[in-house]
Amino acid sequence: MTMVTNPAAAARARQVPVLSGVVDSGVANFEAVERTFAQMVQDRAGVEPEEVAFCQWDGTRAIPTTWAQYASAMREVALGLAALGVTRGDRVAIMAPGRGEWVITALAILSAGAIPVGVYPTSAAAEVRQLVGHSEAVAMVVGDHADVAKVAAVVPELPALRVVISFDGAPSGLPETIVSKTWADLREAGRALDETNPALFDFLLDGGHIDQTAALFYTSGSTGAPKGVIHTHRTLQYSILGSAVLNPELTKTRRDSVSFLGLSHVSPALSGVFSPIMTRAVVTFCRLDQSSEALRGARPTGIVWPPRLHEKLLSGALSAIKAAPASFQKSYEDAMAVAREVAATRRSGEAVPVALQARYDQVQEKVFLPLRAQLGVDRVGVAWTASGAMTPEVHALWQMWGVDLRELYGTTETCGWVLAQWDRAFPPPGTVGKAMPDPRFAIKTSSEGELLVKGPLLFRGYWNDPEATAEVMDGEWYRTGDLVEIDASGEVKLIGRAKDIIVTNGGKTISPQPIEVRLKACPLVEEAVVVGDGRRYLTALIWPSENGGRLEKAVLQDGLRTWIEDLNAEHARPLQLKDFRIAPRALSLGAGELTSKGTIRRAAVLTSFSALVDEMYSAAEHNEFAGQARLQG
Repeated sequence: MTMVTNPAAAARARQVPVLSGVVDSGVANFEAVERTFAQMVQDRAGVEPEEVAFCQWDGTRAIPTTWAQYASAMREVALGLAALGVTRGDRVAIMAPGRGEWVITALAILSAGAIPVGVYPTSAAAEVRQLVGHSEAVAMVVGDHADVAKVAAVVPELPALRVVISFDGAPSGLPETIVSKTWADLREAGRALDETNPALFDFLLDGGHIDQTAALFYTSGSTGAPKGVIHTHRTLQYSILGSAVLNPELTKTRRDSVSFLGLSHVSPALSGVFSPIMTRAVVTFCRLDQSSEALRGARPTGIVWPPRLHEKLLSGALSAIKAAPASFQKSYEDAMAVAREVAATRRSGEAVPVALQARYDQVQEKVFLPLRAQLGVDRVGVAWTASGAMTPEVHALWQMWGVDLRELYGTTETCGWVLAQWDRAFPPPGTVGKAMPDPRFAIKTSSEGELLVKGPLLFRGYWNDPEATAEVMDGEWYRTGDLVEIDASGEVKLIGRAKDIIVTNGGKTISPQPIEVRLKACPLVEEAVVVGDGRRYLTALIWPSENGGRLEKAVLQDGLRTWIEDLNAEHARPLQLKDFRIAPRALSLGAGELTSKGTIRRAAVLTSFSALVDEMYSAAEHNEFAGQARLQG
């Protein structure tokens, strides 16, 4: 198929998939198609109704949903929302784990002309109040009774909210002023409205426009309260273009993936909700506790995960090797000797000799592929990681096992990837790649070394916050807040952050200041530094107040522990402190830990007290990775 670039022709052609011509025509020739995502789902259903749109893991197998089934369910839910009074421009929140119903609901919201707002399923009640209240959502779709309970706890503070719909079971415990429905009820109401007004759905669908808001993605509050990032159908189309650049097979052949992350975050939403509509991607949704069996069952051909998920899978595999028969352990060690030799040759920039490559191919077939098959990733050739710092040893070990693991860079405001290791196989760790091969996707640095980005995928501002939008925009350039170095070849290396932001290796972006402020509200605490950048979880270094310093150590620790437990109850799991240490000495200006104004220099503090920090994180897993990869640093 030839890629359509003329808007009028695009509307007529109903081309499927939309990005089919990107590879042949060149990415720079792509122009957004004048169709909304809801309209494109109907297009797919009209052209290839029996093709698989997505799958749902039921515990034993992947149950497929065709494009015809997808479009039909979307129609019912959209009309069900309309029957409840949801109109164009209204916001509708979704708080549930990723699943097929989530996807259908999001596209139904768009079909009705409303705007989907993702709320992370592990959010505490206070976070639900913040996001749903800020977006002024009129309706909310939740997963189960536990989610309903969170909403019920804060609903008196949400004056705009008038409807709650539950995927699993009838909502209960809500005020009489709230209309409560099950998802099945919603679909039934939609079918009834369709019978009495069969032209309504097409009327609503045709009212959509590519420059209307397609999603509100809320940030993690890296500079204060979470901000609603506005992405339109147009910006999301260009975000998906970036995915096709990195994975050309997306445009022509089926590419399987498994999704068990919350779809309210940008990366899972892009790859699990929006990208499949324009490409040949087929996602199998499952619960987190089903991820291992779903990986083995679906055998994905593509992976985009935060670093921690790559680490967890690798850690499980290394544990399995230790429990394997001695004969396999011997075969594995022999295979790793060959793999390390190949990795060293690649890092040197030299071509792998033919004889060595032949030996490596043999151990791949006999050892590494069977090992990866037990994990369900034997069909993965190229894998991607983003949203946090990747441990070099993990990066190296996956590559030794034959998975071409590469790094990406993007933000909520870009939605898609603006940097990636796209131009070479098995790249060494240390950079997040270079700019996309399209002149419209441009990068530069400020005089302070901050990365600035521009391109057609950039967000359209923060919801109801023009001041915050102006703060991060420099003309048409978006200020990322990340400090970088760009070498002569265009490779970008992250070296720090313009603001104090923590990114855990699970991909959660966190502002430490609000947590530190709450810690310092404790009468026992004089100063506190939250730790967690590149780590699995958050911890804290604490300097006692004068009153706290007078207490016996055990009493002080008990008091701090109680305060932290109360603090944790206010936050979702990723924002909770898992441990703390009391600093043995005061912060020092001479050691560079404080500025002349008394401001804490976070990097210097972490260096000075690194031993205490390391105590709060188990080094066993990292040492295992390092021992296998035999890398230094």
